[in-house]
Amino acid sequence: MRPINEPIPGDDPGPSGAKPVTPVFTTDILNQSTAVDLSSGEMQPHWDGLAKYLNSLGTEELSQRWKKARQIIQEHGSAYNVFNPKTATERPWALDPIPLPISSHTWQTLEHGIQQRTKLLALIFKDIYGRQDFIKKRLIPAELIFGNPGFLRQCRFGPDRVTPDHHLFSSDLIRLADGSWQVASHGTQVPAGTGYALENRVILTRILPRMFHSRKVQRLAPFFKYLNLSLMEISGQKQQEPRIVMLCEGPLGTHYFEQVFLARYLGYTLVETNDLTTRGDWVFLKTLGGLQRVDVILRRIPDYACDPLMGTSQAFPGIPGLIQAARAGNVAISNALGSGVLESPGLFALLPELCRDILGEPLMLENAGTFWLGKPETLLRVLEEIKSDVRPMTIYSAFSQAHTQVVHTRSLAGLEKQELIAAIQATPYAWAGRYSVAPSTVPVWSEQGVENRYAAVRMFSSSITENASTAPAKISDQVETAVMSGGLSRVADDPDALVLSGTRGKGQGAKDIWCLSELPTEFKSMLHRFTTPVEIHRGSDLPSRVADNMLWLGRYMERTEGMLRVIRSVLLRVHSETQLNKVSEMPFFLRAMANLKIISPDLGQPDASFSVRIIEKELYQSIYGVQIQRSILNCLNNAIQVADRVRDRLSDDSWQIFGRIEKGLGQINPKKQSAELLEMLSDILLNMSAFAGLALESMTRGMGWRFMDMGRRIERALHMTTIMTSLIQGHTVPDPNDLEAVLEVADSRITYHTRYRTTIYMEPLVDLLLLDEINPRSVGFQLAALHSHLENLPRSQPVPFRTKEEKIILDLTTRLRLADTQELMKLGKKHVLPNLDTLLEKLNNDLQSLADSITQHYLSRIETEKQLNGQFEGKGFPVAGTVDGAVNNEI
Repeated sequence: MRPINEPIPGDDPGPSGAKPVTPVFTTDILNQSTAVDLSSGEMQPHWDGLAKYLNSLGTEELSQRWKKARQIIQEHGSAYNVFNPKTATERPWALDPIPLPISSHTWQTLEHGIQQRTKLLALIFKDIYGRQDFIKKRLIPAELIFGNPGFLRQCRFGPDRVTPDHHLFSSDLIRLADGSWQVASHGTQVPAGTGYALENRVILTRILPRMFHSRKVQRLAPFFKYLNLSLMEISGQKQQEPRIVMLCEGPLGTHYFEQVFLARYLGYTLVETNDLTTRGDWVFLKTLGGLQRVDVILRRIPDYACDPLMGTSQAFPGIPGLIQAARAGNVAISNALGSGVLESPGLFALLPELCRDILGEPLMLENAGTFWLGKPETLLRVLEEIKSDVRPMTIYSAFSQAHTQVVHTRSLAGLEKQELIAAIQATPYAWAGRYSVAPSTVPVWSEQGVENRYAAVRMFSSSITENASTAPAKISDQVETAVMSGGLSRVADDPDALVLSGTRGKGQGAKDIWCLSELPTEFKSMLHRFTTPVEIHRGSDLPSRVADNMLWLGRYMERTEGMLRVIRSVLLRVHSETQLNKVSEMPFFLRAMANLKIISPDLGQPDASFSVRIIEKELYQSIYGVQIQRSILNCLNNAIQVADRVRDRLSDDSWQIFGRIEKGLGQINPKKQSAELLEMLSDILLNMSAFAGLALESMTRGMGWRFMDMGRRIERALHMTTIMTSLIQGHTVPDPNDLEAVLEVADSRITYHTRYRTTIYMEPLVDLLLLDEINPRSVGFQLAALHSHLENLPRSQPVPFRTKEEKIILDLTTRLRLADTQELMKLGKKHVLPNLDTLLEKLNNDLQSLADSITQHYLSRIETEKQLNGQFEGKGFPVAGTVDGAVNNEI
């Protein structure tokens, strides 16, 4: 064996006399893994270069690069919901920095074997939902199909079908100790992992760039280009670009990050079921400007969640009428509805025979010891083996790909074994199983160094099946296939966690797969040209759900920023050298925080007593309080959750800022000292300002930006009216210290003192913070911006009159522009400044009405002016103002 610490050509071993590096790999670790050829004892060539390179880096350097990779993972928000989507438990993506190389010879063998299986599965699907010749000839047992809940009779098409089927498959493979490869299972419904494979490659490219320069690692882009072109092909659009959407479960879905990442990479619109609707056997996307026809749906949700008219036992909203639209050929769906039947473990066990019968050739890649108990000879053999405990095996449902009812025979007692045998004998066709297999191990990086763990490989393939109504001369020529030259490797301490889907094991993680080539790899672009020139247009439209989330993203961010500024100002005074009872502006701050619902209302009363201890306790609760709706923690969490729902609309830079905010939230500790707490709040404010700056300078002025900015403007105007109301709620005219405090929380001190030097008066302050339309912190500025946004929002049809929200904003803008500061400063008897108080109350109430009207008109698709005035109230009809009839404003 050649020395494994020799640098690869082109690598920089470091300056002369540098400290020797500690090798990453040791001979013992490599000898126990797939890196060494068992027959010769020599390191396999495709591992040799990787081992040399990583050893030239050393453990310290690789550890530093891996820290950088984890930072990238956090900034990208790479995560998945672990095993139970209902709990929404996110776990960071556990990527291993050591890739899994596959030699060019092995890759060619795997590619041909996966292509064969892809072609076979595509033909089986076409027959099951078409002529069913394979069932009539008993090549496929009828009970294995018609008894399978995954077989959807509503999706069967007739002989006149003209739309081709497109499938995206996954194949889980394991490598045995002798070097042979076997296939453990297939994913045919919504195979997951393509986005994670792409993310893995992006991260490893950044931390191990020289390996891609010196090694001939095949790229992943050609597969995605083929996938993109395939979806365009099945759309039926030949001259212009079709509308392709990716249908996902939403942020609570297990693989939401992957779906967002993939949708952005492919350039597809990410939608949920409530974003789509059907009209006359056509599928449409609901947008602010109206309904837009959808040509192709790349679905990432299971069959049963697609259409509630399917009649399945599970209750999901879905898209009513989707099956009918697909049967009519008006929308192409990938993967085709009903493809979950192909995930049947019983059908998987029959693939070797089906390959010989259908394709006329043996299966290139063997199955991993699977069997179906519907065959009498197999049933007798397996029952005898269960009784005698000769061979450990796993028994599970022949219909469910998730392998429910998993039973490990090695753990059965006498009575349990008899019950299992009785259940199998009652319905043998409903059971399948697998003999225990031990995958080979691969080197995995850990904090303690390199370890060996079991590994499985998931590879992806795509196929297009031609028109089912034609009968080609050679059946195998009907399917065109492509295989991703890479994939996703999963590693775990428990081999069953790799072989059985849904089985949780220890030490789970993922690796990038490097399929090596004998020739240099070529760059492939994702760009595609159509015969018809693209029509130039500006502006954009977006789904109503996205607009709603963008609106609330702006509101939550601005609401949090306003509260942070007030809390920071109060903390500075609580921990200053001046005693709290000597701070004359403290009553104003208490009133403001009470009105903003930061502290309890009692502390905002004129006769309220307070102390440092009481205020500190209230402030800490306002920051960390989980039970307090408007705490900083809850508001930021709400902002992050809303941002997660529009993740595909936010830039990488924007998401990195949210990653930093989320990291700051993780460092929140109620035991922090005041200096640390102030520093933390300042950091969060800076990150929020950075996000606002990105939105101002980088986001195109489309509908997404408009709704997010409207949310910011509404919330900032409400915040400023609350601050000004708190200022004049005292029994006397505010003193200069109160006015200075208002300028501080409004971030307008420099502007005021630049204009008026050192003298602080109430009248110019009111002008600056209420009426001045060139001050970005004033209410007038917010109203002018809202007026501009409302004039540019889309309308489904032209109307001769202004909408309700336009009337509200026009009335408010006019009132402010006609306001006279001298009239506002007139003193009263009951109130200190009654005219100003009346104006502020009007602004606050109408701004709330404006927010509700925008939501009802543009986001809930409810025209509130046409409600039937409650005449159906109490008769089962939704009434305006209720959750069903209007809108739920809080996320």
